[in-house]
Amino acid sequence: MTTVINLQSGKDGTWFNFFYSKLDTSTAEITYGDPIDGGPRAQIRNPASFFQERAKLRKNESVMVFNKKARKMEKVVSEKELTPDERQKENEDAYEYIIQDVEGFKLDGKVIKNTRKDKIAAMEVPIFAMFVNRCVELLQEQAAIEEKAEPKN
Repeated sequence: MTTVINLQSGKDGTWFNFFYSKLDTSTAEITYGDPIDGGPRAQIRNPASFFQERAKLRKNESVMVFNKKARKMEKVVSEKELTPDERQKENEDAYEYIIQDVEGFKLDGKVIKNTRKDKIAAMEVPIFAMFVNRCVELLQEQAAIEEKAEPKN
């Protein structure tokens, strides 16, 4: 029997039951609680493809820099930095991409709906943001799953 790696695209997102997170202030380490069965949940998608697409659209800037060892000018190309407004918009777009759906959450007494505005507002609450970040970590760890395959004759 051989081992095969089954790569998971994660385009459909995965449902996660909500779990609490605690930050230990002395060690800055986060501990995660157990998922709440039958409680609130969110459908989370791996953001890798979102950021890959964004990277393709980014503009580059080039600068001529003197290389002391070669004693000549060289062209150095780097990504153009985003303005604060562009960075904020990209973060908000990422929240909307990552959080596909939510069920059973309230924010300030109002049910969180599957809207851009509600997703952005929910991500401003640290406990929800830590939950989403941990879900993304779990998705990235599960992107490749080992499976046993029968040898072909």
